[in-house]
Amino acid sequence: MADWVVYDTGAAAATLPPLLAAAYAAWLTPDARAQRLGLIVSGVVADFRKAVAADADATGQLNADCIPLACLRHVSAITWYTLANELSSGPELYRPAWLDSEIYLRRLYQDLESGGGASGATGTPLYSPGFSNGRVSGALTGRLLYVPGDDSGGINYAPPAP
Repeated sequence: MADWVVYDTGAAAATLPPLLAAAYAAWLTPDARAQRLGLIVSGVVADFRKAVAADADATGQLNADCIPLACLRHVSAITWYTLANELSSGPELYRPAWLDSEIYLRRLYQDLESGGGASGATGTPLYSPGFSNGRVSGALTGRLLYVPGDDSGGINYAPPAP
């Protein structure tokens, strides 16, 4: 099974690209903007969870906000583009990644319809160190991970600044 990561409103807000983060910080009141971002995130996460049959996975069913780690950048890309549209803050910058991610999501749904599992490991090629066949390796049981919500030096999923 795959590793799963929790992607909620806090994780989304903590990983916004710098330009989008600045526009988001100036948008509405803190409670209102968190609620609006929460609606976007919950919708995107729900789409991906449905596409990978998350509730059928032992780790995936532990938290309704978790997605397969392989889907994290796609969930982020769709979230950023949708938020940028709502903010009227340069959505064109995020459009290519959004399009790629929508194609990935569609492929996950196609794989699910043809009997795919809950690993989130299909759709586009994913590579693991030590494996040359293009398949994702995984432990027998997955892990539930969390996106760091502070400046702890975690992975920055933001696109490069223009």
